[in-house]
Amino acid sequence: LVQAQSGNMAPQLPASLLRWLPIRLATLMSWLLIPSQGSVSPVTNSEHDEVWHMFLLAGQSNMAGRGAISDRSPSTVAPPDKRIGVLGEDGAWKVPAQHPLHHDKPDVAGVVPGLEFARAIVDFLPVGEQRLGLIPAAFGGSEIARWMEDGDLFQAAVEQVRHGRAAGGVLSGILWHQGESDCANETDALAYEHRLRGVISSFRHELVDPNVPMILGELGIQFLDLTDPLLTYAKLVNQAIVKTGSDATVANVAVASSAGLEHNSDHLHFSVAAADVLGRRYAWKWLKLTGRLNVSLRTLIGNSLEPPLADLSRRLDTPTEAGIAASRAASSNFLAGSSTRT
Repeated sequence: LVQAQSGNMAPQLPASLLRWLPIRLATLMSWLLIPSQGSVSPVTNSEHDEVWHMFLLAGQSNMAGRGAISDRSPSTVAPPDKRIGVLGEDGAWKVPAQHPLHHDKPDVAGVVPGLEFARAIVDFLPVGEQRLGLIPAAFGGSEIARWMEDGDLFQAAVEQVRHGRAAGGVLSGILWHQGESDCANETDALAYEHRLRGVISSFRHELVDPNVPMILGELGIQFLDLTDPLLTYAKLVNQAIVKTGSDATVANVAVASSAGLEHNSDHLHFSVAAADVLGRRYAWKWLKLTGRLNVSLRTLIGNSLEPPLADLSRRLDTPTEAGIAASRAASSNFLAGSSTRT
């Protein structure tokens, strides 16, 4: 972070870091930026010689993005960065990447955490490798069964990564946000941890990358309407996410906290501002997993990008004996290679 210039020590902070510093002036400047309206272009063949660091965006609507693009936030007002691309449906990189990245449900697709994640880490990549490709694979309303090894969305995501590799990409991480669609019944909620661990293992096996970093995102547990029958067991599912991502026996996995983030008035999806913050929290976790953090960064940032996760020292919900039995049966079926789709 500090570089000698003419005998003096002058601070040289990556541009990404400036967005994290709690300085009012930096915040004000980001709001004053006017985005350019350049068109999205395919990557030329000559650019395939460069390294593209690919990140798979997987899960459901909160990863696909539901914040209104018209709302002003750092990722919606900043000029497009031509170092960041998105994999198109034709298997080619499109630059620059712009919201919306996903087209799972075109009428509602909006601001995603993935773009702010990319903006936050691109300057930390090695010089000559600052090309970052996002692979949009999330699908709104999808339950985890569709992301298991035999699921349609899992297979589609794997195929997208293969297309990205063919276009010059190297998989550098997976961002995951999913779980709201598995909160309606106790059986699915209690089986979620086993299924999530299976998803992690299956991605790594199928993509032939046993150590690829995978960052999980907490549910918006503080704003979800737990009186909604579809979200009754959200606390159990979130607990499973936190437990899996905090387990030291699962290598290169971490959890991005959702603490303090707001919804976009529907008590289900993150607002535009919250999606941006969540993207930075994913970035912080990825930088930490990949050894790019040091004492200086930790001192500058503090805990602003790593707030506490859900409390695992106590049970958030007490499962019934019937629920536990059903969960064990579901887990046994999963480990045997079969699963119940909801």
